Amino acid sequence: MSAPHFVIAGAGIGGLTMALSLARRGIASTVVEKRTGFGESGAGLQLTSNSGRVLDALDLALPLKRVSVSSHGLMIRRWRSGSELLEMPSSPERMPTPFRMLKRSDLHTVLLDAARAMPNIRLMVGRGVQEVSQSENGVSVTLSGQSGTGETIQSLGLIGADGLWSRVRDLTGDPSPPVFTGYEAWRAVVPARAVDKPRVTLHLGPGRHAVHYPVDGGKQINIVVVRQAKEAREGWSRDGERRIVTEHLAGASPALRELAGAAEGWQVWSLFDRKPAAMAQGRIALMGDAAHPILPFLAQGASLAIEDAAVLARLLAEKLGSEGAAGVPAAIASYAAARARRVARVQEESRGNGRSYHLGWPLSIARDFALKRLGPEGLRNRYGWLYDWRDEG
Repeated sequence: MSAPHFVIAGAGIGGLTMALSLARRGIASTVVEKRTGFGESGAGLQLTSNSGRVLDALDLALPLKRVSVSSHGLMIRRWRSGSELLEMPSSPERMPTPFRMLKRSDLHTVLLDAARAMPNIRLMVGRGVQEVSQSENGVSVTLSGQSGTGETIQSLGLIGADGLWSRVRDLTGDPSPPVFTGYEAWRAVVPARAVDKPRVTLHLGPGRHAVHYPVDGGKQINIVVVRQAKEAREGWSRDGERRIVTEHLAGASPALRELAGAAEGWQVWSLFDRKPAAMAQGRIALMGDAAHPILPFLAQGASLAIEDAAVLARLLAEKLGSEGAAGVPAAIASYAAARARRVARVQEESRGNGRSYHLGWPLSIARDFALKRLGPEGLRNRYGWLYDWRDEG
């Protein structure tokens, strides 16, 4: 009998974590990536303890330590004055798993190196999912490349980890398109300066905010500036004019202007939202942004995709062990049921943060008062449900 095998669409953070999670359970996969090379665009990301536990369980703690910076907490400041609203130091007792800050490309490289070392993971570039058909025993996935329709792969199921503009989600018949939020994010990396405590710093202003933190083992600072925009553009990023972000930051604190001024180039991406998908359709599963795009106001996009991979791989392994190939649809349905409430809550919390971050006067006065009253411990407790998550199956 041949080993169980799945096709994974998308070789980003979620897709590679999915492949590794299956491989560690003896389940093979073919990861197809429509781009002609492996890689991740974007500057930095935050890996909170909920997703960090998953990666640590995949024996990735050491390579992650080499490329990441452990956060010493969170600092929230006012946009114009730079004055402190709230400081929340890290709490190793509450979160023994490090809160890691790193470049998106560094995380992707760690995952890709691990995947390449696994004999039961096949990686294919320049191939995208064109069509899929389901039968009682599995799926037939037809791939397309630059030269047109290519080979057809037989597998037990198809896992869509192909992002916001997911082809696999389209094939499930989901008609809901991504919706532009009216905001765009400008991102850059700048050389790191000496800092006492590496941490995430958040600047809140009317219709705007900025966040920055060290990455690249502490050698660089990742900075993201979010501003209102009239038009949207599809795609992950495009080049941004320095003049635009400089004008946008004219009313910001001197420290924030100085940091942003050190950037040699900016990349811009439009922020889209989308309703959660039906994460299961027979032998097709959706995960990460393909299933539930998360706005970047809670730093959970990558983390939720990593969580999805852990839960789906475990349930597939359990059902394959007890029922064989016939159990795959039930495993995928159980995965969707297990994840639905949590991902919807994270989506809504992120949207709520976006509204709160961008309040103008006088509502910002009430927000600032509420933050001060909440205090560091109150803020930790507010998000305990998020960061304390574990796959308890």
